[in-house]
Amino acid sequence: MHLRREIGSRVGGNQTTVMRICDSWMPEGTTDARGLSHQPQCTTSREDRQMVRMAVTNRSVTSRTVAQHIESVTHHSVSARTIRRRLQQNGLSA
Repeated sequence: MHLRREIGSRVGGNQTTVMRICDSWMPEGTTDARGLSHQPQCTTSREDRQMVRMAVTNRSVTSRTVAQHIESVTHHSVSARTIRRRLQQNGLSA
């Protein structure tokens, strides 16, 4: 195995940077953030299906209207942007 200093000089990087990358690579086999992922979804798959159903049955419904409906049913707020994101994930728009 090459020394970190050698690797740094070959790739034109700092020894500390090489050490940090090597340390993050070794345990997981990747340089991705370990244990970190995206924020969990605020809607359930059931709510997502309900959003899609509303958009399909009433093509003129707005994302704000869908958000208000979801909030009245589930008692937690969902932004209109979240509604648009979920519909786009299902090939629709609002």
